[in-house]
Amino acid sequence: MKKILLLMITAAMLAACSNEEKDDSTAPQKSTAPTENSNAEIEEGLKEGTTEYDYASLHKDEVPVNAKVKFVGTVFTTNEGEFQLTEAPNHSAEEVVLIDDIRLGERTVIDKGTAVTVYGSYNGKNAEDIPVIKGIFIDVEE
Repeated sequence: MKKILLLMITAAMLAACSNEEKDDSTAPQKSTAPTENSNAEIEEGLKEGTTEYDYASLHKDEVPVNAKVKFVGTVFTTNEGEFQLTEAPNHSAEEVVLIDDIRLGERTVIDKGTAVTVYGSYNGKNAEDIPVIKGIFIDVEE
């Protein structure tokens, strides 16, 4: 009787074991980091469908809200995360476009008087009746 009991316990233990290895690895998973090439492709894709607008079009509400826009101007004032642009250095201080800086690309310091091209989405006007663009890409003109 002892032999049968011992044989059954041994069989149960062998049945509980398997040849498959469990993957209890705590090693971090490989993550795919974006490459420079894919960033350039994303930038080109976002810039591709934009339409260039001037201050008059933005101020007269001729541009639909959330439209992909391109605006070329000169930095009039800078603030943390914001720029005010004019179309040309000699334009009035009242003809400004506010840029919310939410850049996806490399962030470089942009000084007053710098010519830039902004790609982003038109957000309508703020409380002071100033057109606002969310600047996704800001290219500094050289």
